[in-house]
Amino acid sequence: MRTSPKFAAHSGRLVVVVLVVLIGLITSAAGVYLWVHRVFAVPGMVYYPGGAFPFGPANKPMNLGPFYIDETEVSNSEFAEFCRVTGCQPPAGAPDLPVANVTIEQARAFAQWKGKRLPTPQEWERASRGVDALRYPWGKEDDPKRANVLDNPNLTQHALMPVKSFTATPEYQMAGNVWEMLEGPVTPAPADLARFAQLVPPATADEQWIQIRGGSFNTPLAEAVTYQYRAIPERFSAPDIGFRCAKALK
Repeated sequence: MRTSPKFAAHSGRLVVVVLVVLIGLITSAAGVYLWVHRVFAVPGMVYYPGGAFPFGPANKPMNLGPFYIDETEVSNSEFAEFCRVTGCQPPAGAPDLPVANVTIEQARAFAQWKGKRLPTPQEWERASRGVDALRYPWGKEDDPKRANVLDNPNLTQHALMPVKSFTATPEYQMAGNVWEMLEGPVTPAPADLARFAQLVPPATADEQWIQIRGGSFNTPLAEAVTYQYRAIPERFSAPDIGFRCAKALK
């Protein structure tokens, strides 16, 4: 049976129309998907997608949802702005230094005011060590010259430094400068209890404790290993303990 030229042309046009419609539907669906799953840049924060990463000294695979974390430790100027609004006592240090001598309750209040929260240990470790099981934010090399730590041979004095000191990796100073408080309870080790035996009243295992990570200007580089932490009572504050904020992707 011979097909007429007129019928063949009509069929060809129909196929083209169907293909155009299908391409249009696929393009529209892809656009809707990308719009729904879009990621907005948040000024001053670094975005991390969800996925698995090696957690802890044993590099145990840990799945984590997407989140943002502050590029820097919270500065005195940022905390002073919070105090002007809420009536708390503003910090006395230079504006570009990290705020310190605050408790975790004060840190939580600041984070909530900013529409954020404190990082979890898992988020902090994911940001500081990446997915390659890094020992320090910059890599696996024991190089104290790369952080504001006690054994940095290039530093003539050991004190707080501006929050944007040293090289971003991509955050600034996740090793050294100030210890950073993290959200979530932790059980203190005997060494932690001994460290706070002189606190008034003395610290006990029955009260609330939290993790601090990253070391400080008062500690050697070995204290800044990405997967290590100390425990402190929630009521404790010190001149070398500060924080940075995080937030989940909505």
